[in-house]
Amino acid sequence: MNERASPGVRFWLRFACLGVSVVALWLIFRRLDFQALVEAMLRIRFGWFAAAIIVFGVAFVLAAIRWHLVLRLSQCHVHFGATVRTVFVGHFFNTLLFGPPGGDVAKAALYARWFNHPVSSILATCFLDRLLGGIGFLLFLVAIPGFSLGAERSLPSHVPAISGSRWVMLGGLLLILPLVGLGLRRTLLSWMPLKRLAQTFHAGLGQLARQPRQAFVGVLTSFLAHVCMSSLLLLCLNAVTEQSFSLKALIWTFPAISLISAPPITFAGTGLREGAAMVLFGRYGIPAADAVAASLLVLVIYLAWAAITGILFWREQRLERGRSKVTPRSLSVVIPTLNEATSLPETIASLRKVREVSEIIVVDGGSSDNTTNIALQLGCHVLTTARGRGRQLREGALKATGDVVLLLHADTLVPSGAGSAALNCLRDPTVIGGGFWKVFRTRSFLMLGSRFRCAVRLYLGGRIAGDQAMFIRRDVLEAIGGVPDMPLMEEFELCRRLRIHGRLALAGAIVSTSARRFAKLGVIRTYLRMCRVTVQYYCGTPVQKLAKLYERD
Repeated sequence: MNERASPGVRFWLRFACLGVSVVALWLIFRRLDFQALVEAMLRIRFGWFAAAIIVFGVAFVLAAIRWHLVLRLSQCHVHFGATVRTVFVGHFFNTLLFGPPGGDVAKAALYARWFNHPVSSILATCFLDRLLGGIGFLLFLVAIPGFSLGAERSLPSHVPAISGSRWVMLGGLLLILPLVGLGLRRTLLSWMPLKRLAQTFHAGLGQLARQPRQAFVGVLTSFLAHVCMSSLLLLCLNAVTEQSFSLKALIWTFPAISLISAPPITFAGTGLREGAAMVLFGRYGIPAADAVAASLLVLVIYLAWAAITGILFWREQRLERGRSKVTPRSLSVVIPTLNEATSLPETIASLRKVREVSEIIVVDGGSSDNTTNIALQLGCHVLTTARGRGRQLREGALKATGDVVLLLHADTLVPSGAGSAALNCLRDPTVIGGGFWKVFRTRSFLMLGSRFRCAVRLYLGGRIAGDQAMFIRRDVLEAIGGVPDMPLMEEFELCRRLRIHGRLALAGAIVSTSARRFAKLGVIRTYLRMCRVTVQYYCGTPVQKLAKLYERD
């Protein structure tokens, strides 16, 4: 749909799409036993229907992973949570604007406005994202047993059968894509916004070519998303039909129906999907009423998610309104130390590679080794205070002058891109702080999955761990009264206070931290102790008692 058309033209185009769906449904219902359709809808098995709703949501998350990968390659990423929210809101606009073309334009415009990026650059990432989606779909068709054979057998007798293997079809389609791109290149480069779009698209394509692992992840997530979308119709069919069928024989029809209902000439594929399901499922003994009922359930799920994402859009607009759009530019790093003469030099060396760091403040809690002298020799501001990580972090944050305060453990190393990742994360005006993805430098089978735990900790627990290098807007940290003066669990209380004022997020960089505590106590014993301390903290045990338990050998 042409989003540059006048409002009147856009209205009539949408009205025409809705009209096509209404006419198509009328033609289908004319051939259908309406009583049988009602009976099929009334015997819905809600377990299958609930599974279909969840699968539709999983497809969104997979699409968000793919788009976030493209945004990262194009240097337009903010943080994964922002990408997920925008993809969900994009479904609302896909519904409102009758298809992905209008939805992608709206999604790109929102992302650009919310996070201060050029619209043309974000739109280019949408095109690249759709390219990965198309490749994933073609691979999905190739993987479906009997897709081309089933399609040929289902064609009317007067239509010539399609010859050639699925691989030839796949190769031909993949060959057409770059040829079309080359043909449009001169046109795209003739207008400045399109020139920027073309340059971003070309740069992202080059990054994908140079990073085959990332390209593989993008195609794999696309493949899995198409599996989810085909499973959606299968689950809805199971929800309404009492007719047994062979999944092996029927499986090719699900992507075929998705393909038939994809063109943006109807409302959410309505009419085309029902007609295709009635014809193709009917060849395998599925009653027409069941086929149409399953397709209508897909529409119900589509509209239900559109309503949910519409509410999300309204909420995001409210949260975004009134927030400062000024992106922070400098980081003050606060490092609490206690006998860290061995670890500190390497940590400081990693920070010197982060150009956004304006100052490094080392707050010592009474070291008996050479920690403070090493910090002074390395050009750090050095403070001394009573022992206690919360107190040390608090004193250092009070002296910070940067736009953002980064709370860093002395044995945690940051990559050179950590500063830009944190500041990009704070492009989201609703985000007031966050942390980084984390890995341990000492690898152990029992310690695998640390990055997964970072996601679970934040998205389910609303918390960032202390060794994830927490960063916070300095004005917000001052507004909540600074870092809590606690000997232990200070990050728990700090995150609780921060969540009242805004969101926490994970920046797009990975820090590495020491596993020395695990080496000292053992992996399983350390995890059990952490779990015990956490449970007792939530049960109200005083932190002084927990600190003694945590530090006990």
